[in-house]
Formats: sequence, structure tokens, C-alpha cells
Amino acid sequence: MGAEGVEPGAEEAVKAECHRVLWDMRPFEPVESQALLSELEAHVRALGPRVAALVPDLELEAGDLHGVALHILRQVDGVLSPSASDPQARLHDLAVTARALSGVIFLADKRARERATRPADDGGPAGWLVAGLGV
Repeated sequence: MGAEGVEPGAEEAVKAECHRVLWDMRPFEPVESQALLSELEAHVRALGPRVAALVPDLELEAGDLHGVALHILRQVDGVLSPSASDPQARLHDLAVTARALSGVIFLADKRARERATRPADDGGPAGWLVAGLGV
């Protein structure tokens, strides 16, 4: 679990922590920076497999969400690498990647809800005629 008992990958926690890292202009203290690194790394580790599981379904979607998901997944390995020497740069990269992963999940869920609520195919322009005849 992350800070304050929040589950890693929880949408609101990802938004809040990424906003803090990407938009808070004050420098982070080393202890605060290390805590944020740990939390964001946990989010990326939790969200990466969720996005990877969506990739086969996204391939069937219109648009390029599939390509975006693949691109972001390629970034995951790089940001989880402890070889980055600059903690501030790594913090930024983790925040951008976590936010992007969260965004892909949000968009995939939105598209799935839209598909579920979309009316069934009526058979084309003459579908109303066939449906009215009970055929």
C-alpha cells in the first residue's frame, strides 16, 4: 500500500501525486523526494500490468489507443530502472509514466462503457422494417 493506506494504482492517488510532482514548483526535501519516488514507482508497477492486459482488446479499437499503450509500456522499463542518477529527473519520468498509464486505463474503461450502452445494431438502413415485421 502507498501513502495513507492508498492502493497503488488508484486513479485519484495517481492524479494527486503526479500533479504534485509535475506542478509543485518548490524543491522537494530528500526525504519527501524518496517517499514520492517509492509511491510513484508502486503506481507504475501496479498500472503497467493492467495496461498490458488491455493491449489485445485495444488493438480492435478505432483510433490509436493501442499504439499509445504500447509506447507507454516501452517507457515503463526505463523509468523503473534504478540506474537513473538524478532523482528529480526520475521523479518526473515516473510521474509522467504513471499519469499516462492511468489515462490509458481511463480511456479504455470509457470506451468499454460506451460500447456497453450503445444500442444494438439495427441491421442498417432497412433494419427498422425487418424488426417491425418480426423477422
